[in-house]
Amino acid sequence: MTPTQQPQKNEPLPVENVPWFKQFWPWFIIALPAAAVIASFVTLWIAISNPDQVIVTDDEYRQLKSELKAQPPKKAETTEADPSSS
Repeated sequence: MTPTQQPQKNEPLPVENVPWFKQFWPWFIIALPAAAVIASFVTLWIAISNPDQVIVTDDEYRQLKSELKAQPPKKAETTEADPSSS
């Protein structure tokens, strides 16, 4: 079949013999997961370079913990836990 002839009904269309790396779709399909991997490394870098600040020091935590233990239970909790009071 010459380039000026039209293909017959039963003949397949001529396929260009182009390597895969010169076509658009393989690179598009490769680019999507590659972009996700790059974004995950950027996120990891941001997380490592900007750690969260400590809001409460260890001494403050121990003091708050001891204060919470020293508080008596609330009345609503004692009435629900003690069925003999009804």
